[in-house]
Amino acid sequence: MHSVNWRITSIHLNNSPARPNFNPMSINSPHGIAARPARSAARVMVAVIAGPDDPLVATSEALRRWGQLTPLALWSTVSVRSASPDEILQGVTAKRARQGAEAPRLILLAEGKAARAALELVLQGALDCAGVLAIALPCAALPFRIVPTDAAIRLVLQRAGAPADLITALHAADIDTRITSLNPAAPHDMRAAASAAETFVLELVANASRQSRHHGV
Repeated sequence: MHSVNWRITSIHLNNSPARPNFNPMSINSPHGIAARPARSAARVMVAVIAGPDDPLVATSEALRRWGQLTPLALWSTVSVRSASPDEILQGVTAKRARQGAEAPRLILLAEGKAARAALELVLQGALDCAGVLAIALPCAALPFRIVPTDAAIRLVLQRAGAPADLITALHAADIDTRITSLNPAAPHDMRAAASAAETFVLELVANASRQSRHHGV
């Protein structure tokens, strides 16, 4: 496992499933995280975008563990048939409206093509949130200019695939970004990547919770 924290130049940066694998997190589901009903104590909503790719890191077991480690967060699945940005945007917006979650307390979590689409929505300014955890996403160059965002970007990248294009764009846009890389063929790398993703989840939820309290959201 080769983990790299990329510092995106900024004086204020933190340097410091296939669909069945993403089971809907209903209260009666034995496989997903039991969804907690919306309540005033749930200050942060984690929207898990269940796209068409098999999860490498955010497995059902990992999601259950992360849910247990963030008891005041509301975890909710947004199931999409494809990685269409429009479908993801509509799904996240509808879920957020039902739960009454404001953008400053919304975290997006996705893998593969859905992670790429969600990240692009945030970087284009089409979807506002507190942070994004994008795992094993395609890292080709962005086809647009990044819109400034306060969202924290956390990436778990596959080592193969020349991620420099995406990283260079984030660097140039002065985005709060932290990155770790993994080799899917190495079991040690996969364990380390899961640990890094868990750390990112806890950080994003904690930061969103603090910001919500600070701004009275």
